Amino acid sequence: MKNIKYVALSLLLIFSVGCEKVVEGINENPNEISSDSFEAGALLLKGIELANISVQAGHAARIGGMWTGQTRGLILLYKSLAEYNISAEESNGIWQNAFQGVVKQSRLLRQQTATSPKAKQYSGITKVLEANALGTIASLFGDIPYTEIAKEEIADPKFESQKFVFAQLQIMLDEAIADLNAAPNTAIPEDLMFAGNTQKWIKVARTLKARLYIYTREYEKAYQEASLGVLAPTDALVFTPPALGNGSQNLNFKMINQRGGYWGFTGSYLDVLLGTKRNNKKTQENARLTYFRFDGASATNNKGIAAINTPMTLVGYEENLLILAETAVRAGKTADGIVQLNKLRAYLAGGKAFVKLNAADPLKYDAYELADFEKNGIENLDGIATERALLREIIEERYVSGFTGLLAFDDLRRLGSKEKDIAVLPPFNSATIKQYPQRFIVAQSELSANQNAPVDPGIFIVTEVNK
Repeated sequence: MKNIKYVALSLLLIFSVGCEKVVEGINENPNEISSDSFEAGALLLKGIELANISVQAGHAARIGGMWTGQTRGLILLYKSLAEYNISAEESNGIWQNAFQGVVKQSRLLRQQTATSPKAKQYSGITKVLEANALGTIASLFGDIPYTEIAKEEIADPKFESQKFVFAQLQIMLDEAIADLNAAPNTAIPEDLMFAGNTQKWIKVARTLKARLYIYTREYEKAYQEASLGVLAPTDALVFTPPALGNGSQNLNFKMINQRGGYWGFTGSYLDVLLGTKRNNKKTQENARLTYFRFDGASATNNKGIAAINTPMTLVGYEENLLILAETAVRAGKTADGIVQLNKLRAYLAGGKAFVKLNAADPLKYDAYELADFEKNGIENLDGIATERALLREIIEERYVSGFTGLLAFDDLRRLGSKEKDIAVLPPFNSATIKQYPQRFIVAQSELSANQNAPVDPGIFIVTEVNK
């Protein structure tokens, strides 16, 4: 990993699908940023946030979606990716966005704003973003560089264990929360997410801590953090693209616009699930299914989840509620688990979780009760233990609510072999493959440049936390 002092922010949002950028033209000449001007340094924040959006909601999320049956790869590159044929080059953009676009630039911003009255605010925000990016990278790739990254004197940073990195990110998030608590809650126009609102960033940090604890199966700790996390939709880390031009669009819209016909939804496992199994006397998924269905051939036909200005969720209200629900049930607090699940169902029923595109589509999410998960209940026709039936519904809801993100891929690896009775297990995409992918391949740019990069074991080798 060769360090670059300044990364052109117009190049931060690179994808394997071809220069996919959320916003073009931001800070196209970053060398004009003076290292002794903290106000100029703050301009880096927009680029950092946009790079993180690409890590969380771009090419990696689409690959994970195909591998979990949420979407389908139809022709050429995406058909090959869906069938588990992936090269190290596919990770180049993901890797660069995380390590150069987020990590390197976050540390540079903190240096440049160290004497600013808002130094703690900038520090806390960028540490949350850094932890978000690196947490995703460690989850996807396993062992990654951490301690020695972004150090000018180290050209070849060592790779460190996945569990070690997750532990260090918990410390970073604690530092971020401390910084934000000590910071003035003043406006930061460069912050595309919350305009500098420290309390909202703290809540996101708490949910990120809960997510990391879910990765490591520390469920009690995850519950405690989620209890302080994103407890309202307005506190979620969500970016709404302004749709001002070709580079300021929803990333799924942009992908379809660039490569129409490569990628689709119709006929996917998620499509079938929402159209059949999910529906019962308390649940009608028709409206959500219509919102999720996208036209992979023509971007301009899309009005729902792949519309040009549809918000992209990075750390969501739905995720936080479902962390609370799952971890409560695992702790033996079944009633609390149902309460948390029903909070989400009330939100879905309220019509604000997604746009109802067809007024005639049924939309129903009545509250569940314990009897629904007991033997012969509407969510337990196969007669498994009550708590397992409830967990199965919670995990299935994570699979659905997490669409266009990485939750489904996270859960497939966490639960697919150890807890098959509650896991969502989609059909395999290849007749010759009978195991699910467990990781991405380390970027070719890293393998070529870093002498300490390991020989990549391939996508079917389980990462440390899932062994």
